[in-house]
Amino acid sequence: MTATPVPAVRDARRAWIVGGSLLAADAVLVLLAQSAPLFAFPGAQLVLDLVWAAALLVFAFGIRGAGSVVARQPLGIVALVIAAAAPLASRLLWWVIPIQTWDAATAVSVGTVIAVLTPVALIVATVVIGRAGAVPRGSRWVPLIVVAVAVGAQVLAQVFVVAANGSLVQPDLVAIVFGTAAVGTLGGLVLGILAIVFAPREAPRPAAPTQVYPPAS
Repeated sequence: MTATPVPAVRDARRAWIVGGSLLAADAVLVLLAQSAPLFAFPGAQLVLDLVWAAALLVFAFGIRGAGSVVARQPLGIVALVIAAAAPLASRLLWWVIPIQTWDAATAVSVGTVIAVLTPVALIVATVVIGRAGAVPRGSRWVPLIVVAVAVGAQVLAQVFVVAANGSLVQPDLVAIVFGTAAVGTLGGLVLGILAIVFAPREAPRPAAPTQVYPPAS
């Protein structure tokens, strides 16, 4: 079995650290933006979308071909690219064509596709991560678990709102929206930290052999 070249290991480590840092930074900025009006400046959401996209693209392609969490499998790369681009593309779409100019049916259809696209892409990508073997065995299914919990929280929130049949007051709805969003945001923070912690490391160099001299006569 051929050992992985040291430069490739270094690039893979950089990819995981950079991707993990971007993912963690995105989560922290989202939490700050939700809790502090100071961060609600024009274009803030666009910045967050760009940070998110950069993190997923680094995880998809690695650096100089090393460090891809999907082992550069085409399905995993396509899924991560879609998950990276969907929030930014949808935001730009609503800016270019304001929702007020759409008829109700079209707006609902487009909004539904956008809302479903990212979670589905993330589920596909995390399944590929679990099967590809590029992530250590003990943590390769953690991304899928985190995504499943976040998506499950959103689904349960929607079911709860529908079951309430309009009886919820505005503060309750706001709490549900922010609560479910926080689950996904904290999940992203956890994954970013894990990527940094488990970034590939170079194998320790073997110790130089000790020169043994014959005993003096």
